[in-house]
Amino acid sequence: MRLRPSSRRWSTCGKPEASFLRRLAFALTAPVRRHILAFMRQTLADKVVWVTGASSGIGRAFAVEAARRGAALILSGRNEDALRKTAALCAAHRQGEAPRRHADAILADAILPFDLANPSARGSAAQKALAVFGRIDILVLNAGVSQRARFEETSPEVFELIMETNFGAAVDLTRAVLPQMRERGSGMIVCVSSIAGLMGAPWRTAYSASKHAQAGFFSSLRAELAGSGIQISMVYPGFVRTAISENALSGDGTRHGELDPLQKSGQAPSETARAVWNRLEAGALDIRVAFDFKACLGVFLARHFPKLFVRSISRHGGL
Repeated sequence: MRLRPSSRRWSTCGKPEASFLRRLAFALTAPVRRHILAFMRQTLADKVVWVTGASSGIGRAFAVEAARRGAALILSGRNEDALRKTAALCAAHRQGEAPRRHADAILADAILPFDLANPSARGSAAQKALAVFGRIDILVLNAGVSQRARFEETSPEVFELIMETNFGAAVDLTRAVLPQMRERGSGMIVCVSSIAGLMGAPWRTAYSASKHAQAGFFSSLRAELAGSGIQISMVYPGFVRTAISENALSGDGTRHGELDPLQKSGQAPSETARAVWNRLEAGALDIRVAFDFKACLGVFLARHFPKLFVRSISRHGGL
């Protein structure tokens, strides 16, 4: 049987030609797509950002990176001296890399120390924060306390303290700032959770419970606020080089005082903050950061192979 030349030519040449045309069209429209994405992308320039837990670690890095991108900061935590150091770092980075664009721009960051575990202090701090600059564009709920004790050895008071600091405070501060975001039809609430919010681990029952509670609350709130212009984002850091394990509470409420090996070799907080703000400005809702192979494997096993996960994590002593 004789093949028709035209059919043979089409079968060998048609697809490459079509592919070339698609690539050409894609290349020609690239500038337009870049402009559209740039227009849709949120930026931190001239935004008012309230960061809790800003005295050290990820919170300080979040604040400094936000300042570098042009935001005005309200810095909260319990240690006022440490907050002043964070404010100085923010000012230095802003002056060097993110000059203000408007004449009426905010020139100085605010320091607002308070104890998140105290419900009355939370309400008072929220009112002061709203009054500082007249609005809060972005609320970063980063403050928290971890745990290093078995459940049976953890007093009810310590368990409640961890839940109040990590979960109760997040709910109360969100309740306080949400109405003004509703009025403006814009805003962002960022809750910094943990890998412990994606899987359980021994000696962290209260901590993991508080982080799972955050995920449930904010995912539900996100659905309620759909179409409101308010972005609700969850951040799940894996292993970051901070002092959270050193400051974790033992069963009797004393400081744990030891740095976990995986955190000692973890990602630098500045790198974490830069990656997270990039994702937040692009509109990401669930962000996993500083996840190495062990972190990814742990979350995968916890979800799909819970028996294997329990055997593994109990043998290796937790996160």
